[in-house]
Amino acid sequence: MLQTAVEGLAYGGLYALLGLGFFLTYGVLRRIDLAYGTVVMTSVYLGAMIAGGLGLPWPAVVVLTLVAGVPLSLLVAYIAFFLIRQDARFSMAATLGIWMALEELILQSPGRGRGQPVSNPLQDMSLWLGELQLRIDHLLIFGLGLVIAMLLVRFLSTSRNGLAIRVSAYDADVAALLGISHRRMMILATVIASAVGCIAGWSFAVAQSGIDLHFGMWATVKGLVILVLGGTQSIPLIVTAAVGLGIAERVGSELIGSGYRDLVGYGVILLLLAAEPFLRSGGLRSGDRR
Repeated sequence: MLQTAVEGLAYGGLYALLGLGFFLTYGVLRRIDLAYGTVVMTSVYLGAMIAGGLGLPWPAVVVLTLVAGVPLSLLVAYIAFFLIRQDARFSMAATLGIWMALEELILQSPGRGRGQPVSNPLQDMSLWLGELQLRIDHLLIFGLGLVIAMLLVRFLSTSRNGLAIRVSAYDADVAALLGISHRRMMILATVIASAVGCIAGWSFAVAQSGIDLHFGMWATVKGLVILVLGGTQSIPLIVTAAVGLGIAERVGSELIGSGYRDLVGYGVILLLLAAEPFLRSGGLRSGDRR
């Protein structure tokens, strides 16, 4: 079970990266962007397809992913949150339409929605602590999630641009009075959120040695669940929720059987979501007091 829990850390690192991207989108930018996971999937898919078609080395996939993902995220933000500003529900509906359009784009691409391989040069490299196996790529993914989380905490809490983003997202009028360009800060935050999501998608593709059409839905579900569990106010809570979910899924699937992995994962999600209001309220007694 210890080996299984350690393996769950890799998924926890992936979930943490996804959760951080959703945290920036929902918690900082205050946008209900249902297309976020599909934008990430589209970017990684196109990067893997182009790199594979041209015979480029594995680092080209992450570069191409970022090259595709950042402009695509800015385009989605422009359509759904700049052109449509009168009602947040209309913006959410627009992102849902963009989600469907991007999936159709992948289906009509030369890849036809089929899985695209992504090279993992560290797949067969491991460290051994007694009988405990630690895969190098899993350790790097977990470490990458922690490093990005720490950098985001520092950026949002201490840097001039980070504080400006938070002020601008909270109230554009206050930002204008302080001499902050609301549009520039929103563009910067969108670029950062897109880059974090692209790195998360690429990390997943590396860990799984490929990417397919279903990743968009998977990323959206996992990201939103982590956001609900960790909240939209604290990056450490986001990371904690992500790691806990990754370990719980992996241990649960080991106990029941690998064939039920998705069932176990979604079962854990439902239980955690059901228990979340109870846990936040401090238990039954606090509910009775109210």
